Amino acid sequence: MIRLYYPGMEVEGREHANHPGPTLMCGNHPNTLIDPLIAGIHLDHQTYFLANAGLWLSPITAFLIDPFCIPVARAKDKEAGATKGAKEEVFNRTFASLETGKIVYIAPEGFSELERKLRRLKGGAAGMALEAENRNDWTLGVSMQPVCANYESPTTCFSRVFVRYGEPIDLLPFREQYEKSPVRAMSALTSLLTKRMQGLLIQTKNKAEEHLLRPIERAIQNDAPLTVSKHHYRTQDILTKLRAMSEDQREALRATATAYDQLARETGQLDIEFSNHPERKLHLGTVLGFPFFLYGLLNHTFWLVVINAMWKALGIDRGYKATVQCLASWFIIPITYLIQTLLFNWLYPEGWGWLYLLSLPVSGLFALKYWVTYRAFWAGRFSGSGKHDEELRRLRREMLEIYNNG
Repeated sequence: MIRLYYPGMEVEGREHANHPGPTLMCGNHPNTLIDPLIAGIHLDHQTYFLANAGLWLSPITAFLIDPFCIPVARAKDKEAGATKGAKEEVFNRTFASLETGKIVYIAPEGFSELERKLRRLKGGAAGMALEAENRNDWTLGVSMQPVCANYESPTTCFSRVFVRYGEPIDLLPFREQYEKSPVRAMSALTSLLTKRMQGLLIQTKNKAEEHLLRPIERAIQNDAPLTVSKHHYRTQDILTKLRAMSEDQREALRATATAYDQLARETGQLDIEFSNHPERKLHLGTVLGFPFFLYGLLNHTFWLVVINAMWKALGIDRGYKATVQCLASWFIIPITYLIQTLLFNWLYPEGWGWLYLLSLPVSGLFALKYWVTYRAFWAGRFSGSGKHDEELRRLRREMLEIYNNG
């Protein structure tokens, strides 16, 4: 289901993590429960997870995740009534997992936030890894494995993500320092882990830099589309160039980019409508595939309506949108398929329901592939008001000219 939700997914460095043996996998955390799952699905070995103890408050959730997760009680989990996940329990269960050669995932940032940068890491991950080795006379062979998920739009259905596994960190060089001063060793290891993880991300300094980067990288990607991995590296280069600009150049660019982005939001226009995207032209495949796309879309509209209605009904932070919709789909899709097939059999009782049922997943996958391939052609044709198109084109052209001359 995650692969369906993020169809343009690419993976780098899988060989660094895909091996047996005790591993503390450390990932970034912008997208709640999707982050650990998206890090674990690419590995051939079972991954276990440290998860907030609030998930155990629901008996159903607790039943599903307990065999694979270790509860960690944060202050707000305790306030909500969580009884599992005391600090001693967390450490002991993690030690036991590592001592039996398991892969254990932890999010060292401690909480999830929709930001495209690594927040300050807590020292618990380094402390657990070092103490696990110390308890076993440094013969356990624990490695700390950095992994980062780079989402183009974490909460957007059918968007892209680039998952990067970095080189693992060997703990033996920290032995002497840990035996002299555990706190300093934890600090040094956390610092090294931070640098390794930041190297796997688009690491913006603050929201102002993020807001400047977004419209520029989007416009460049729409003019010259790249795969998600190549786009990631190009965005790193764009960020480097922005930082090398003079203050005057950067402020002029910021003013134009902000004006363009704000006007596009106000009118509901998409940047792709004003781009030179090669797929903006009409292709034979666009026409021939459209009836099959429409069939797949219509037969999955019920599912899309239900998961969006569930998300709105819950009224929770938008950072949980992908988690709610993706995990709910594991149950909603089979139910909607069943309802639609029963309805089909009622309308057409000639016994063709089984053929209709088989057509549902096939048409759904085709519709997804069609949309990913030809989105550029259709997206701009159904966006908002076009009364400011000329002004938007001017601002976009000026924004890219300032960037290219910077």
